[in-house]
Amino acid sequence: MKRQFPSLKWRLIRRLFALQALTILSLGAAFVLGLWSLGFVGIVAPGEDSIASVASAVTRTDDGGIVVTETSELAEERAAPGFWFVIRDRNGRVATEGPVPAEFMTIAALGSGIAEARFNGDESRPDAVGARMQVVDGKDGPLTIIVGRRGILPPTLLLLTLTAFASSAVFPAILLTGLITLAVTPFIMRGITRDLETVAAAAGRIDAEHRDYRLPFDAVPAEIAPLVIAMNETLARLEQAYHRQKRFMLAAAHELRTPIAILQARIETMVKNEVSGRLLEDVARLATLAEQLLDLQRLNNEPEQLKPLDLVAVARRQVADLAPLIVAAGYETDFQIASLPKAILADASSIERALANLVQNAVRHGGRTGTITIRVQAPAQISVVDNGPGIAAADRERIFEPFQRLVSDRNGIGLGLHLVRDIVEFHGGRVWVSDSPGGGASFNMSFPTT
Repeated sequence: MKRQFPSLKWRLIRRLFALQALTILSLGAAFVLGLWSLGFVGIVAPGEDSIASVASAVTRTDDGGIVVTETSELAEERAAPGFWFVIRDRNGRVATEGPVPAEFMTIAALGSGIAEARFNGDESRPDAVGARMQVVDGKDGPLTIIVGRRGILPPTLLLLTLTAFASSAVFPAILLTGLITLAVTPFIMRGITRDLETVAAAAGRIDAEHRDYRLPFDAVPAEIAPLVIAMNETLARLEQAYHRQKRFMLAAAHELRTPIAILQARIETMVKNEVSGRLLEDVARLATLAEQLLDLQRLNNEPEQLKPLDLVAVARRQVADLAPLIVAAGYETDFQIASLPKAILADASSIERALANLVQNAVRHGGRTGTITIRVQAPAQISVVDNGPGIAAADRERIFEPFQRLVSDRNGIGLGLHLVRDIVEFHGGRVWVSDSPGGGASFNMSFPTT
């Protein structure tokens, strides 16, 4: 099942939306609270309904005087802190109630041709602001009514004001910014992740054959650059470790050649018997492994040394060199040219040692009976065939991995076939195992032709 990763785009959208909503709500609340604390009446001045409540309560006496009767609407207005009003008719008759500020008494006494007005007093006198004047039609002619109250909102009215402000301005603003964020963020993320996709594609090209490769970070955002730099530093450390290991293997292979040669010479002076024969096989295998390690290092450092190579000549030389070892181990030797192969571009000594390794492997695991056959065929293939127990299909890939052995109680560390595969793959070929016609295993190496 493919692993699901959290989306950076949606994470960014959610956080931006939350930040925008919090910012708008905070600014809106600060605005309303600021107006409330300073006593501005743009929010708290009485509305037209207050004028209508007072006007509906006005009646006249027989001599034309103004009388304000008790009504339910007026009772609700009187509940507001500091509620007051002034009523004046065209004949100059006046009726008042509550703590009417002096300036509004002057305005009422002077009269005015203004039909409607709102009075927004200064900040230094918050209790003197919050008034509305309006001329209304009465039974005996027009009435000028001024209604006011203290400028500071009571808590309940403040809550209602905040709710109204939020529903009319804040929530629409949050919704609008959220929609803009939802629409714009994918395009922004596409531009940001385009550079990251370039880096990811570059990371996918990292392999063991290009150890000096580094991830590009020229267009990487500054927030991602530390990750890319850390990755490149890791690649640099791996490259250094690889070169140290390679130098060690090269030095070890060089150091082993001399003691192996001395050991082989001393074994050859021993009395010829089964024990000395086995010892010679093991020493020959050690010598081949050491030379293969040197071959790989040399080929990696000097790939231009490849030259046209005749596989028939290579096989014939190896049969001649290894025939005594094969016969001494109890096998018969057979060299076959099934069909003439084409020439390949290769390093002769490394191909010879890869073939020698396969022959030594057959000698070691072929059951010490039957025939070991070296077969050459077109287009460019060499096979080493034995009559041993063979190799199960499930193990045919595993045996080419380093330090893999099918029989744990036998000597060896499982590097021989791995080195064979490395050499063959270096030349662009492949190596595999199949069943031999007479039973046993057939190790096959094929190469691209020139």
